[in-house]
Amino acid sequence: MEKQATLVLAAGSLGDALLTLPALRLLESRAEVTVAGTAPYESLGADLLGIHGVVPLDPLLQALLSSSAGAQQREFLERFRDIYLFFKEKDGALLEKLASLSGAQVHFPAKPFDEFLREARWAAEYWLETAFACPLSPDSPFRQAKLQIGDALKQRGAFILNSLSVATPLVIHPGSGSPAKNAPLSFFRNAAERAAKESAKQVLVVWGEAEQSNLAALKDAFAGLPQVKFLPEILPLRDLAAVFAQSSAYLGNDSGVTQFASACGLRTFAVFNTTDARIWGPQADFILLSMLNGNWH
Repeated sequence: MEKQATLVLAAGSLGDALLTLPALRLLESRAEVTVAGTAPYESLGADLLGIHGVVPLDPLLQALLSSSAGAQQREFLERFRDIYLFFKEKDGALLEKLASLSGAQVHFPAKPFDEFLREARWAAEYWLETAFACPLSPDSPFRQAKLQIGDALKQRGAFILNSLSVATPLVIHPGSGSPAKNAPLSFFRNAAERAAKESAKQVLVVWGEAEQSNLAALKDAFAGLPQVKFLPEILPLRDLAAVFAQSSAYLGNDSGVTQFASACGLRTFAVFNTTDARIWGPQADFILLSMLNGNWH
């Protein structure tokens, strides 16, 4: 039986996108899912997400919320039987426009995101409950949805690591989008040093746009450590997935990259300082590190 088509409108950062992955995979099990999403969804692509397609969100929203919306948008929307809004705030104007241009059933969260946060549950549950009204069993495989990394991407990861003279490393990402979330750089240096000494592991330190303004301090923090390689440049998201697919473990702060490592199936050690791991943790099998008695453990 041919699957019906479903459209998901989704916004947010990399971490936000990965927290919708369980819900997307649940929907894909019942329909062909197309996501109209922000840049992280486009960078990941349909193959990694394990869905039917990805299109950019902004042009669609601009057309829908302007007076110029019409035949082209109607033709696009009429492909879909169901439309899901994975937005944290309800947009009445958008709902009205979608209702007027499509014959689809439009679904949106049953409660405001701020209200859901007070329940101190994993944020991915918010989207799972939007996608499926009945509660999922605790052992549902959709709760552990991973990105789908194929052989070609794994080979790409092996090539990148070989070019860096690194093999199956412990990956460390010492930054995040908010400095308040970060463990001290000395914590990450000590972790890298111990990994090299006690387990003979090579260490790869990765960084992204959020760390560019602090790059010199990051390099200094790991300077002089044997078996530690500092990534020379920012990797595109898919290349980072390729590297994660060929790595042994990951250590990082509460960040989108930490969510990403977990979603790639990498054994993930996550530091939570100012945020609640019950809500923002990657997936149930990550290893939580926190500050106890003034020391990082």
